[in-house]
Amino acid sequence: MLIYSIILIFLLLAYIILMMFMSTGFRRLNYPRDAGFLPFVSVIVCAHNEEKNLADCLQLLADQDYPEDKIEFIIVNDRSSDATQSIIDARVPADKRFITFKISDRLADFAPKKRAIDRAIKKSRGEMILLTDADGRPGPEWVRTMVSYYSPETDMVIGYAPYKVKPSVHFIKKILSLEYLSHAMIAAASTGIGYPLTCVGTNMSYRKSLFEAIDGFGPYKNFISGDDDLFLTRVIGFRQYKIRYATDARTHVFNNPPQLWSKFLHQRMRYASKSFKYPLQVVVGLSSFFLLNALILAGLLSFNRLLIFISLATWIIKSFAEYLFFQRGARVLNDTRYLKYFPIAVVLHLPYVIVFAVMGQLKIYHWKGSNAQNELARQPRGDAL
Repeated sequence: MLIYSIILIFLLLAYIILMMFMSTGFRRLNYPRDAGFLPFVSVIVCAHNEEKNLADCLQLLADQDYPEDKIEFIIVNDRSSDATQSIIDARVPADKRFITFKISDRLADFAPKKRAIDRAIKKSRGEMILLTDADGRPGPEWVRTMVSYYSPETDMVIGYAPYKVKPSVHFIKKILSLEYLSHAMIAAASTGIGYPLTCVGTNMSYRKSLFEAIDGFGPYKNFISGDDDLFLTRVIGFRQYKIRYATDARTHVFNNPPQLWSKFLHQRMRYASKSFKYPLQVVVGLSSFFLLNALILAGLLSFNRLLIFISLATWIIKSFAEYLFFQRGARVLNDTRYLKYFPIAVVLHLPYVIVFAVMGQLKIYHWKGSNAQNELARQPRGDAL
């Protein structure tokens, strides 16, 4: 019990100190911006069986408030078997800003989405690359506001992609939205302190020259996931690139939370599966966070009153520190919609961390028709470019 208590207190203190340090990053996100900076931008959307989402996305892209001669939209039909191509065909001839091509097969050593992004960037003419997904819903000033975060020294800008809950009375999805906000807070705070830990492919941007200089996805190109955060990890590894986080609400790209429990489960397992692919210091941090939560849960489920008391006290202190972090981060990211549900989210988060951390390492998730155990179909090389 003494060893348990010492380890628990040590992990709690380390966690609180880390949270306090991370919070300082929020103060450093008020970057000078240039609203008159209007470079040529290539917006890339990769669509795999997105007939339900793509039409709305294309319309919102067409509505972007940005000079028509300085923007292009590259839409990649990545092996779709539904009406995705028909939707693309209906849009492209009507708007010269849109470019499209189709990929019909897979490569044995290149994850499908990463390959689609890679080919789109090679076709692009833009100085800046902006990425979103077919279910992304950017506002009309998304492109203009994102590029305003670039300075001559800035190489990458990452943004927030909040969940849009419809109908508004859907309680569980509000909890999911709050959990998803926590990822964005960590991304924003860590960017502020100069070491961004994560990002989301629904809303991110970088210079084309950056992608080319580091050889794109490099050794991560065969991972089925990670076109966003593993790419970010690769950029950080070079230690020479400057990254900013866009907090302006006009840069938000809304997307829908998983519509089915099965999709939610596989999505979170996919996120957790990459835990040991990050730099060592990040792996140590994630492992310590897992251990802290596992010890708290084990103590709460024990039949020892003292252990239960110690674990409960640790959990309350930890949750209070997290709430302070949430309050500050939500204001910085201009998304305080569901803060009132924080107490409920805290209760669910404890088993959530443990279950998905373990399940993620079992590699049993599915994504876009791909199996984590058999990530890439071995077919002949080539595509329809």
